[in-house]
Amino acid sequence: MKTPEQIKRRSRERNTIKETLKDREKQYRLIVDTADEGIWVFDENYMTTFVNKRMADMLGYEPEEMERKCLKDFIHEKDYPDFEKEAARRRKGLSGRYERMLRKKDGTFMWALVSATPILDVDKRFKGSFAMFTDITERKKAEEALQLSEAKYRSIFENAVEGIFQSTPDGKLITVNPTMAKIFGYSSPEEMLKKVVSIGRQLYAFSEERYLFKKILEEKGIVEKFEAQFNKKDGSLLWGSLNVRAVKDEDGNVRYYEGTLEDITSRKKTEEELKKSEEKYRNIFENAAEGIFQVTPEGRYLSINPALARIHGFSSPQEMMATVTDIAHQLYVDPRRRAELKQCMEKDGFVKDFEILMRKKDSSLQWVSVTSHAVRDNHGNILYYEGMLVDITSRKLSEEEAEKHKKTLNGMIETICKAIETRDPGSKGHQRRVCFLAKAIAKEMGLTNDMMEIIGIASMIHDIGKLVIPTEILSKPEKVNEIEYSLIKTHPKEGYEMIKDAGLPSPVAEIVLQHHERLDGSGYPNGLKGIDILLEARILAVADVVEAMTSQRPYRPAFTIESAINEIKQGSGIIYDSGVTDICIKLLNKKGFKF
Repeated sequence: MKTPEQIKRRSRERNTIKETLKDREKQYRLIVDTADEGIWVFDENYMTTFVNKRMADMLGYEPEEMERKCLKDFIHEKDYPDFEKEAARRRKGLSGRYERMLRKKDGTFMWALVSATPILDVDKRFKGSFAMFTDITERKKAEEALQLSEAKYRSIFENAVEGIFQSTPDGKLITVNPTMAKIFGYSSPEEMLKKVVSIGRQLYAFSEERYLFKKILEEKGIVEKFEAQFNKKDGSLLWGSLNVRAVKDEDGNVRYYEGTLEDITSRKKTEEELKKSEEKYRNIFENAAEGIFQVTPEGRYLSINPALARIHGFSSPQEMMATVTDIAHQLYVDPRRRAELKQCMEKDGFVKDFEILMRKKDSSLQWVSVTSHAVRDNHGNILYYEGMLVDITSRKLSEEEAEKHKKTLNGMIETICKAIETRDPGSKGHQRRVCFLAKAIAKEMGLTNDMMEIIGIASMIHDIGKLVIPTEILSKPEKVNEIEYSLIKTHPKEGYEMIKDAGLPSPVAEIVLQHHERLDGSGYPNGLKGIDILLEARILAVADVVEAMTSQRPYRPAFTIESAINEIKQGSGIIYDSGVTDICIKLLNKKGFKF
């Protein structure tokens, strides 16, 4: 029989134990709630009994929203078989570690690394599963990007027209592409790697050329257009032009060489034949369609071919050489251009496609293009210039016509913009601002001038289809209804129909047609997806959204730049091209872009 004192002491001990358990429970709860990984607990039917805050945040839910929901509700249908397989393993008492794609509350998916452990009772019967989830979405994206990049560069490597290789400094091949093997007469890269164990001894026809090549590479770290003779598999010789760089480690030690080899055997044979055959050269000189000349720096011809005399309106080379003794003042309309040519010769040793306005024998004007180089003596002094001259008068006239056409086109585009703004006064300046931003994005992405020009044209007229939309809908001071909106959605197609046969540069009409398409297929008019949408249209789509949001409309005030950035950031990779949105956000945030 326990005394009252013993009963009290026992009661105090029990209370102490309870308080200790409560404290520990709080500690464990804190650990679970603040864990970096998501924690998810299921019963034997894989219904949710517990998720921590981190797990719910990953999927965009509150914890209580996920309770009593089955794990299959969060899994993509294609993963159901694998889910059943893993569930069967848990029921057998086996733990598992695997990757799973989970559906988030907003309908998008994330990748998670899952570590799952079965929950068993004292009799080893399955009562549920405890799993920890780590978000690996970014890693998966990086892996996919890496795979695409590797495939891209592997394709370049495998299909290049030049030989591509890597080799050790001591002359052992590490890798070669199919073209490299083919150039040297091997049936495959594998055969060449197996049979060539010393580049210097087996491939170079002359060892001193290998020595010179390595010397330049060691001194400069790069060799460009190094020409040498090489041995092919069958013992025949080939001429090759090498472009190679040394790849070094962090300490500056050469790890390996990598570069390209171009088979220039045909070119070298041609050069050799030209050296051996002065008669052949003279025939080319006499019968060339281009003017060929040699002239002193002072401006007196040493030799000219019949074509040059004919271009300048003289009856023969002899007549021209006797008549023209100072080309700067007799042939050049502006003698200062002759001084500019001489400066280029002094500095670079050559000129290419140097355009000059000249006078013919009858004083009529003509445009010519000169490609020439300086011939020097052993001391580096210029002896004379020699080169070719082409009459480009017709081309220059065509360029002038093209410039006139461009001005006409710009005027037409300006007229279209004004017409659109007249129909839709609330969007005044919209197309110009969209054009400004779209071209800035294109430039930052490194697109060509031609592509930027096309994007500019498409941006300036992308809403041309609104000319067929009733004015009362376009200028409505309140949100349009469903019927009105469906009518507005026809404007890309209507615009396309208007301009598809108007002679605009390709693919302006297609860009106008696609500028409301979205990556996930939710756009209009054709529900295109991904790369089926032109890059130019993807650029225009982002620029259009940003400008529209940040401009006032009759039915709403303008949104802030931050709101527009948030919109394209949330849609990046889903409805908007992620590369385009990244550049746009960079322009708006870091580069201070302003309309």
